[in-house]
Amino acid sequence: MNLEESQFPPSQKLPNISKITPPRPEDYRIPTAPGYALSEDRHIKSAPELGGGSAILAEFDAAARSDQFSIALQKLIRCRENVLPALLERLASEEVAISKKAAIALGYLRSPLAINPLIEATCNPQRQIYWQAASALSWIGSAEAIHALVKLLRHPSIQVQCAAAKALGRASLPAVSPLVEALKHSDNLVKIHAAHSLGQISSPLAVTTLIEALNNGSKSVRVEAAWALGQIKSPLSAQPLANLLTDNDISVQSQAVQSLKNIGVPSISPVAKMLENPSSHTRSVAARTLGQIGMEEVVPLLARLLKDDEYAYVRCDAALALGEIGSHDAVFYLSQAVKDRDRSVRSAVLRALAQVSSPEAQEVLQAIKNTIAIPNYSVSNLRDFGDDSDYTTIQSYTDE
Repeated sequence: MNLEESQFPPSQKLPNISKITPPRPEDYRIPTAPGYALSEDRHIKSAPELGGGSAILAEFDAAARSDQFSIALQKLIRCRENVLPALLERLASEEVAISKKAAIALGYLRSPLAINPLIEATCNPQRQIYWQAASALSWIGSAEAIHALVKLLRHPSIQVQCAAAKALGRASLPAVSPLVEALKHSDNLVKIHAAHSLGQISSPLAVTTLIEALNNGSKSVRVEAAWALGQIKSPLSAQPLANLLTDNDISVQSQAVQSLKNIGVPSISPVAKMLENPSSHTRSVAARTLGQIGMEEVVPLLARLLKDDEYAYVRCDAALALGEIGSHDAVFYLSQAVKDRDRSVRSAVLRALAQVSSPEAQEVLQAIKNTIAIPNYSVSNLRDFGDDSDYTTIQSYTDE
């Protein structure tokens, strides 16, 4: 008999702890229906869900952060009780935060009974919930809701018009004609949202009006119109977008470049013509744009610019554009420019080759690295010895 058996009688032996099974997650799950539900039919419920709709609404009202509101909104959508009357009551609340949350929830529930209250909420700019109410109408998406948003484009309040124009971006083709009219005749703030919504819908029917908007005096309208044309990708807009490359505002230029890149091949011709422009700045912008478009067809044009242009910064942009394209021919032309007369161009060529991952580019870089450069020498008089001796030294330095 060992020591353990001598201390405890046979009836009081310690249990074998290794055989105790720890609790499983399934032991804490509650069946969705009474009776013996299978494990695959079980669903983890939180305390508010067990409390019913009133508890979920209490959590909904208390949600202050976006993540809390998202969780409460998901529970509302899954709730089997009718929470619509409670949400409509909250929509009419004088507390703006509660009204905004209620409008968003009504949009997700997509009940036709919420359309008229949401229209009333959108029409009242003093309540400051017109953005959320208009978005909710677009989420409902019925013919009645879309028709109401179209009518709101003619509301006396500019803020309400903006909210309606933004919401109609989810309405597809029925909203194109009203948004085109808003882009022609409305306030610039409304035009910004109308242009963006037309870009979301991406209908070719809006191309002509969007091209006209590229000449608007507001840079924000020009940016949104350029973005919308880039989403539609119509070849008709390539030349007007190319004209924006010389716009005075850098944000307009950047958006025009991105839209031309989205259009692709049809945008090459109008941009390539700008390489012959007398203005060196225009040639530089055109070279950078062609590099971002990234088509191999423009490599010979950029190579000629890299070789012959009189301005070093234009040649630098041509080299970097060739590096962005990175084709075999682009690497060849870059390798020919490593002996350019200007140091900044040589540096740009090396940077362009470094961003090309092809073996040819790496081979050229390695060859340049292994080349022995002949140093320059300068002769300088160090000090006067007080006699006729000419004490000099040879100082070497590298041209970096």
